[in-house]
Amino acid sequence: MQTTMPITRRLLPCAVALMLVAAGCAVHRDNARQSAPPEKPNIESMAVHYYTSNFTCTAEGLTANGQLRMQPDSVIWLSASKVIELARACFTRDSVIIYAKVMGRSFRGDYEDLYRRFHLRTDFDQLYQNVTAEDAGERLSAMAQQLGAEVTITLQPWKEVSQLTFPIPVPNNTNPL
Repeated sequence: MQTTMPITRRLLPCAVALMLVAAGCAVHRDNARQSAPPEKPNIESMAVHYYTSNFTCTAEGLTANGQLRMQPDSVIWLSASKVIELARACFTRDSVIIYAKVMGRSFRGDYEDLYRRFHLRTDFDQLYQNVTAEDAGERLSAMAQQLGAEVTITLQPWKEVSQLTFPIPVPNNTNPL
């Protein structure tokens, strides 16, 4: 266990910073969003549209991978891992759940609670606009720098998928983040 502690100490803050950076996106919206999914589902189609994108996060020489999944204008899920899953987050219009799995800690609340706890002002619309922007990785990296973390995030283009499951079970015995 002694050999894994230094890695855990470096990766966990990176994963939690990534979750907070995603939650704290307050950069102005770019009008050019050519590769982003549409803001509203096609009214003519009754099918629900889901999107997924993979990302890579590098901080302090360590790299973690992850996946963003979303149903436009409804919910954004985020998962970060390094061999094992480190953390998950779920953002809806009225709630935020962050679960740092390796630490056994979680945060549940709304966007005001997020601001009170982490001093990050955002809402679902800002978050959605920034993760779907053409330069989303750069925006998230810039936010990490504002939070004091040197993080480089590379986000792949969004892909439409037909199904999406991504439960975020948080055990009842987790400590607050």
